[in-house]
Amino acid sequence: MTTNISGPADPDDLRQLVARVLELPASEIADHTDFVNELDVDSLLRLELLIRLEKHYGITISEAEIVSFTSLAAVRDLVDRLLGAEPTGADPTL
Repeated sequence: MTTNISGPADPDDLRQLVARVLELPASEIADHTDFVNELDVDSLLRLELLIRLEKHYGITISEAEIVSFTSLAAVRDLVDRLLGAEPTGADPTL
């Protein structure tokens, strides 16, 4: 489903999308949960997330930006930036 969204991404909608890709309950994905160290997200899951985000939000994410997929907050900041919204200021190192 492609949705052309302007403004910030809905946090709950984004959390549900990420949870579906990671095959986890949304309740297990906090804003700053480390995708790699806490959820064992590998490069293939990051690529799947990139594809789903592009389709859902109607945005283009470069493959180089996959490394910024460190947490839900970091993904939300990236999506918001690409949608033209103000980022929430998440620290991608958290």
